[in-house]
Amino acid sequence: MNEKTPETSVLYLTPAMAVMSVAVLATAADGRWSKKEIERLRMMAYLQPLFHDIPSVEAFIASRAADLRAVGPKVMLEDCRKALTPRMRETAYAWAVELVQSDGAVVTAEHKFLQELAAKFSIPGPLARKLQTAAAIRRRTA
Repeated sequence: MNEKTPETSVLYLTPAMAVMSVAVLATAADGRWSKKEIERLRMMAYLQPLFHDIPSVEAFIASRAADLRAVGPKVMLEDCRKALTPRMRETAYAWAVELVQSDGAVVTAEHKFLQELAAKFSIPGPLARKLQTAAAIRRRTA
């Protein structure tokens, strides 16, 4: 499923692959993979019904990361946009927000990624802000 054609150099993604690819892009947005982000990604994948048929979450995440390295973030993001319905783009965006906030600090590169993702996926500003606020609320400790 994740093979590229030589003519187009793009991936053919299922919705599950596309959502996980966006999650991997979000995790890598600041140029590093924090332990908290990776743990959060694994936990989210285990809870999401979209991934119930995936035999190994870890292998699935690794395959998405490998495809990101192979095609680069711009191609990956466009492939994800094409593979997802508008509703699933909202889901992928919500995942991205959750992941960039998971290590407790959202840096400039992550803000930029979320802005680009919202624009590419046609996520309206008010909805993007609500998803960001909801993720921040879930991160509260006391």
